[in-house]
Amino acid sequence: MAERTERLSVGHTAKETMDYRLIFAAAFVAFLLEAIGRRLLVRVARMSQESGDRSVIAEARAAACKYVPFAFMG
Repeated sequence: MAERTERLSVGHTAKETMDYRLIFAAAFVAFLLEAIGRRLLVRVARMSQESGDRSVIAEARAAACKYVPFAFMG
């Protein structure tokens, strides 16, 4: 099967876009597990939450959006 090499609107190939989405999904799951673990530890230790009113999903998404682009620098 021939690989698609057409450029998307932002200048990335379809393969680059798919790679980004796969890495983002994997990072999102990892950060989601980390956020859940942190919440559990906070409850056990009865410490104040530093995340404020954000949900665990919002925390994981913010972390993934912050760190995943570094995989494509260079």
